[in-house]
Amino acid sequence: MVVVRDGPEGVEVLLLRRTSKAAFAPDRFVFPGGSVDDSDQRLPLTGPQQVAGVIDDAFVAGVRETCEEALILLAIDGAGAPASVEHARAVRAALASGASLAEAFDQRALRLDPGSLAFHDRWITPEGAPRRFDTYFYYAASPPGQISEHDQGEAVDSVWVRPTEVLHSAEWTPRLLPPTRYHLSLCEQHADAAAVLAAARAHAVREPVRARLVSDGAGGTAVVVRPGAAPVPLGALPWREPGTNGR
Repeated sequence: MVVVRDGPEGVEVLLLRRTSKAAFAPDRFVFPGGSVDDSDQRLPLTGPQQVAGVIDDAFVAGVRETCEEALILLAIDGAGAPASVEHARAVRAALASGASLAEAFDQRALRLDPGSLAFHDRWITPEGAPRRFDTYFYYAASPPGQISEHDQGEAVDSVWVRPTEVLHSAEWTPRLLPPTRYHLSLCEQHADAAAVLAAARAHAVREPVRARLVSDGAGGTAVVVRPGAAPVPLGALPWREPGTNGR
């Protein structure tokens, strides 16, 4: 989940630092997210049942994991108002005690709001990688009044950052995975959170991204985001690559 907010100097994005004990990407900064649980398929949505053609359980899993890892709850209450930080703490505690997201929501008259999230794309780890993932990337604006708080388990630190500060820093480069750099590059191009979400919706891509890393010819690294596209330097990625079929 790419969570954005409006900061004093422009768009800020929430990043979590994974524990050094993690089997995958230890000590790397990532977006909140994780695996789909069986219970994620049993939470009804309000409004459209699909977001840009993406299955509901990935949407639900993104909401659940964002609350568990970052204490950001992307939901609305019975009056249609954004969930509060108190709601977020209560839902996180319920999840930690073994409740499903559906049960935690039912107890507090909360519900999902598909309109609050923007699906952008889906990444599949290239063949041959030691660990492979099939990941859906959603964008969401941090609800007003909520605060982020990492879980001290999978995530041992959290920070709101301006994409420009991260993407053009030698200190940050080794701490970001290619998909993270890619999506930060998308956020960098817009002045506020509303513009980021609008662009994510406008350029959503159905077909999976099967990126591969290549040499940029100058000792650095570039990424081929989609078959047939030219390699793009990781620090200068456009919102859409030439030749892609976005919606």
